[in-house]
Amino acid sequence: MNSEPTTHAHGAPGGADVDAASPGGDASRYRHVQYRWPTDDPDARAALDVETRTAYDGRMTTWRYRAQLDRPSDELRAPVAAHRAAAPATFVYRHAHASVEIEDAGRAIPPHAHVFARESFIDELAGDMGRDPVALRLQHLDPRDDAGPREVIRMVAERAAWGASAGSANERPSSRLRGRGFAFDGAVAAMGGSGAERAGAGNGDAHAFAATVDGGAAGKSETTDGQASWTAWVVDVDVDRSTGDVAVRRVVAGQGSGQPGSATLTGLPASQIEATISRVMGARLSARPAHDEADGHARAAVSHELVAMRDVAADARPLALPAWDAQRIDEAAAPAAAAIANALYDATGVRFRAPPFDAESIRAALMRAIPVDTHERASSKSAMRSAMPRWRRWRRWLGGGGMVGGLIGLACALLPGPAPIAPVAAGGVGGADGVMWSAATLERGRQIALAGDCAVCHTAPGGRVNAGGLALDTPFGTIYTTNITPDPETGIGAWTYSAFARAMREGIARDGTHLYPAFPYTAFARMSEADLLALYAYLMSQPAVKHTPPKTKLPFPLDQRRLVAGWNWLFHDARPFAPAPDRSAMWNRGKYLVDGAGHCGACHTPRNVLGAEKGGLAYLSGGVAEGWTAPSLVASKASPVPWTEDALYDYLRTGFSAQHGVAAGPMAPVVAGLAALPESDVRAIAHYVASLSPHVDAMTAAAAAARQARGAEAAATLGFENGRRAFGAACAVCHEESGGVGHFGVRPLMGLNTSVSQDAPDNLLRVLHNGIDHPATAGLGYMPGFGDAFDDRQMAELAAYIRARYAPGQPAWRDLEAASARIRREHG
Repeated sequence: MNSEPTTHAHGAPGGADVDAASPGGDASRYRHVQYRWPTDDPDARAALDVETRTAYDGRMTTWRYRAQLDRPSDELRAPVAAHRAAAPATFVYRHAHASVEIEDAGRAIPPHAHVFARESFIDELAGDMGRDPVALRLQHLDPRDDAGPREVIRMVAERAAWGASAGSANERPSSRLRGRGFAFDGAVAAMGGSGAERAGAGNGDAHAFAATVDGGAAGKSETTDGQASWTAWVVDVDVDRSTGDVAVRRVVAGQGSGQPGSATLTGLPASQIEATISRVMGARLSARPAHDEADGHARAAVSHELVAMRDVAADARPLALPAWDAQRIDEAAAPAAAAIANALYDATGVRFRAPPFDAESIRAALMRAIPVDTHERASSKSAMRSAMPRWRRWRRWLGGGGMVGGLIGLACALLPGPAPIAPVAAGGVGGADGVMWSAATLERGRQIALAGDCAVCHTAPGGRVNAGGLALDTPFGTIYTTNITPDPETGIGAWTYSAFARAMREGIARDGTHLYPAFPYTAFARMSEADLLALYAYLMSQPAVKHTPPKTKLPFPLDQRRLVAGWNWLFHDARPFAPAPDRSAMWNRGKYLVDGAGHCGACHTPRNVLGAEKGGLAYLSGGVAEGWTAPSLVASKASPVPWTEDALYDYLRTGFSAQHGVAAGPMAPVVAGLAALPESDVRAIAHYVASLSPHVDAMTAAAAAARQARGAEAAATLGFENGRRAFGAACAVCHEESGGVGHFGVRPLMGLNTSVSQDAPDNLLRVLHNGIDHPATAGLGYMPGFGDAFDDRQMAELAAYIRARYAPGQPAWRDLEAASARIRREHG
């Protein structure tokens, strides 16, 4: 790749393959750039010239494109007109005047080259004018006639969280340069003549020129059913300053069709992403669905993570594709090179105008463009990064000392607090082009809200959804949840995305006040930018409810929210989730959901004296939620039957596992949310949780369940006659192994229920007292409570009998009558 820096002004002819950015330059009305593309002929390269003139508002008034081989043979010098039927279209945007000249009689220039030139040039033009590249493209697509391609651009841009990065105070410094690039294509429609015939040889009227393309619509490709289709790519890269090595971290690529409200977006197979990126970069990479990709185990995901081939887990490769599908996917890969080139510019400030983008060429260009002291600063940052893990361990150690932790919290309380973020401007909430979010983004946000149980915590009994006011009892006092509807006065209607992201990642409200960690921002910080943006879009699209929840009033000094800054310093890590390259996509997706939106550790991980989740071996080893014991998710001895991945899936998806029991208490609404998620997400959670325990095969689990369901022999329950009679009257009809009725829903067997084998009787007593009024899913059926039928002595006798018969290997529970009285008081 040539890498001669340009010295011409105002985009004059003669641009080389690499161009250092000139921040001080003005945006000229005229610009001309030449791009190059390799061909199959080693002696010939394609020269691709683009010229434009722009109006004061950034709209391109003139577009001139010329493509030719820089060393054509006599055969390739044939007149263009004789081969117009083979010439591809090179435009998708609208211009007042346009001219397209393609001198490629032998078809030596591949169609991807024209897309590369056009999309690279649009990005350059946006940079010169200080415009967002996506917004500039949308400006050149008609809101009515080009609604289809505009919607595809919006869907992909929103899926990639384009322009929405809110940053993080805890983000690690890095010696690598990061950038992202966008590119779009709507190749010529497969009807009505060739691109060259439509373009003509000279300038023409804007509407007449557009009409020759497809009735005024942007150029496009077509699916097999004749429906128009467009493709957009967003690529994220890391560039090593010293070596020039480029790591393509993430690709969001989708091909879509349809109109707003009914648009569809289809991803590309991982194998196509791999082949395309590897060809452009000159290095073998492996792609797999990203950890925040819902339904990522489908054949074609929209978002992919890329890793070096040596780091790949043994995931199954996609099946061979039909010929028509392979052609569609190959066309959809056209914007890849331009998206990478634009990402490289975003990262380095250097324009790369010809692939491949190999490390040697990039390193040489960076050495010319980046001062030496930049490399020195990078080395310093790298040293800081390597020191951070050690410092984080010291923070954890200091957090264990109450006096030291208190002093740190006091110091944080005396220092200046976070600054407020200005309220959102009128009309400032919306998608890539300032209008309402795409349907795909809103649906994604709805699913994230379900996974995160937003409505479960932010809806009071009998209250409006998400209007807040639910009382959360904590060891430090009662905390009331806030209104997260888009009401501008009492909810989050005045919050910008930056304010929302800061709250989700750092626990700081828009006005700069600290949120209590009862709001699990410690988990939500793991969520990706795309997921946070989709959740924000969904919440802001819901009905606004004007409601002021009760104010949280904790005792002094806990009412001083500034002290939470010290707690965050000791215990909070705001870095987003980082997938493990040596693990499968399903495992990473499951861990991402468990540790992020699902915030499973909030209930299933024990906490220290300051309310922070413990780490290390305590991870998911059991906790307490709303007075219920949240069992360990890691090979728990309390479980009478070991959990298999299939049993976990059944339980999480339906609220019932025949080998374990039914979801109750705080777990019931969690399952209700999971039941509405894609099946692949629930399967991924089950897969990850199962991986935390030794593998158990289905036959072993089934045999254990059969033994355990029978319970102890009658002799083991001598002395529990009162409890036995109560069980026979109140429980046996549904819970005896040999009896029961089928029309009340599922029939959990007592011998398989974890609540019977736990160290404490609280979970069993809560169900006996209160029943299950709101089952996780409708098919489970309801269970009546017996708190009004049995007094505390009778309840203690019933619980003691159940324990003796169905958990004979566990010690008897003590003080059951007092425990029953306590639970009765708590229920009110």
